[in-house]
Amino acid sequence: MVCAALLIGAVTNQADAQPFDPGSNPSVEDLQRLSIDELANIQITSAAKHPQALGSVAASIFIITADDIRRSGAVSLPEVLRLAPNLEVARLNAYSWTVTARGFNSPETANKLLIMINGRSVYEPIGGGNLWQQIDVNLANIDRVEVIAGPGGTMWGANAVNGVVNVITKPGAQTQGFYADVSTGSFQRAASLRYGGRVSDHIGFKVLADSFDIDRTKPFDPNDTTDDAFHGAFGSLSLTGDWEKDKLTAAVMTYNNQVAGNTATFKGTLGRLIWSHDLSDGGGVNVNAVISRDVRDEATLYESRDSIVVSAQHNFRAGPHHNIIWGGEFRYWWENFKSFNDFKFLHPKTTISLGSLFAQDEMALRPDLTLTMGLKAEYNSYSGTEWLPNVRLAWQRDDGSLIWGAVSRAARTPNRIERELTHPIFLQPSPDFSSEKVTAWELGWRAQPLDRLSVSLSAFYNQYDDLRTDTYPATIFPLMLENGGEGETYGIEGWGKYDVMPGWRLSASFNLLHKHFRLKPGFNDLTGLAVQGQDPAYQAQIGSQWAISPAMDLNIVLRTVGEVDNAPVPAYTEADATMSWRLTDRLALSLEGLNLLHEQHLEAYDPSTAPVRYVPRSVSVRLRYGL
Repeated sequence: MVCAALLIGAVTNQADAQPFDPGSNPSVEDLQRLSIDELANIQITSAAKHPQALGSVAASIFIITADDIRRSGAVSLPEVLRLAPNLEVARLNAYSWTVTARGFNSPETANKLLIMINGRSVYEPIGGGNLWQQIDVNLANIDRVEVIAGPGGTMWGANAVNGVVNVITKPGAQTQGFYADVSTGSFQRAASLRYGGRVSDHIGFKVLADSFDIDRTKPFDPNDTTDDAFHGAFGSLSLTGDWEKDKLTAAVMTYNNQVAGNTATFKGTLGRLIWSHDLSDGGGVNVNAVISRDVRDEATLYESRDSIVVSAQHNFRAGPHHNIIWGGEFRYWWENFKSFNDFKFLHPKTTISLGSLFAQDEMALRPDLTLTMGLKAEYNSYSGTEWLPNVRLAWQRDDGSLIWGAVSRAARTPNRIERELTHPIFLQPSPDFSSEKVTAWELGWRAQPLDRLSVSLSAFYNQYDDLRTDTYPATIFPLMLENGGEGETYGIEGWGKYDVMPGWRLSASFNLLHKHFRLKPGFNDLTGLAVQGQDPAYQAQIGSQWAISPAMDLNIVLRTVGEVDNAPVPAYTEADATMSWRLTDRLALSLEGLNLLHEQHLEAYDPSTAPVRYVPRSVSVRLRYGL
């Protein structure tokens, strides 16, 4: 009803858009006034590790802008990722989530999506996937989130099987001065402070501090008395140097998050150094080094993980028709794991290493036709060398539309659980467990049929092999994890944006997913192929971003998610809404609501790995200073 009323009666006083330089790094204010045509020219970097105009990228890529985040009412990164139509996001409880692309969404199987912060992978090697309890990002510091559905193994390596999410933070020039963001509400509270300044003409700094407090959720099982309330804090300091051809960034970060009653603690520290150099031929060199320590302390386990990552890349033009990028990466983890039950690792302390080399060539076959071919060779200490090729073809038509196709291969490498976990009765180690693999076929179309309308459609067909199964002998136990599954998924993703008038933008999106999995001959599986995950057959959402006046915004998103297969999770429809008032040039007040249509609803079900909880309605008031 609200969206229909907006469609009929919207009026705006917003000023006309100003010219935009597509090669620049847009600020929040820029993104608020960009037209559909200008948004297509935003420079993105995740698809090919160098800047490209969004409209020319041969991939299913969706951009979440800083303005989208500001309007959403989100206080955590997974809530932000709900805005991406090519992702599945499900909340398990107050502190944990599952996020994936193109299927395999469950606490056990959401291990085929690579999450990165400024190109730094947060994938964890002990169980695979992403521990959202250990991923802290200052939302006001995000410039954009680049979401790619489909394999990204050639550029980003193993575990970028079904997609890549790269969170890119704002450069120092956009974060000068003081910024504060405080919210309080019925379910969660958060506070964020940021200050940026300059040491000299070439050197700047930025200090960030965040905290959050999330209430307990209602259990699915009335006999469940556990308290999942979650709170924590995050802080960082960064220095940036910017000279004529060189840029240098040094940053340190720390976090400490806890589940109620200190029943689980997640904490860590990180240091990072990035150097880039522009070459005279238009190319560049980039070197990145990260050292970190993460600690997880729960009732049943203790884990400490120290890691070091060093990567380098070089891009250059070879004649008028070739844009070449190549590079390599080395990762090393030291793991110390203590179990307080009968499930143990063969080696409580171990090291895991990974090394890779890649090269990719973008070839201009003619002015309107580009062929991209790339290959990564990646070695890991569990399963040896994986070959990750990628071929993409993009046809830029005279009407400005893009038709693209791709064939690629990706792999998910074994984790410690799959290789080393043992139990005296129920489980024996699996020293021969190998990588799960996918061959993906994609076809897409991106166009602007009208000056104020943009549309993106993509279809995919994925063939999976060597999927994990819990194989059992005639006596049922002990189990062994083996590569006994295979299957296919296919589907369609689509979204569009339409500027009704300056200041009022409508959006719509959908995705459809079909799956077919089976056991390979000679294998069995005690779980009934739980490896295929718990996925809805469809998702869809519509949204309205309306600048009612220069001082007032109204944002509404209505989303619907289909019934989850292999789990008792019914279909649901929910709405989020944010009303914002700019009180002064530096101060804004907003009223925000998430999951407004129902008091609570269920999004995931896997009692074997996490408490099953309802996701509640949330209403908050937020105050921002330093816009």
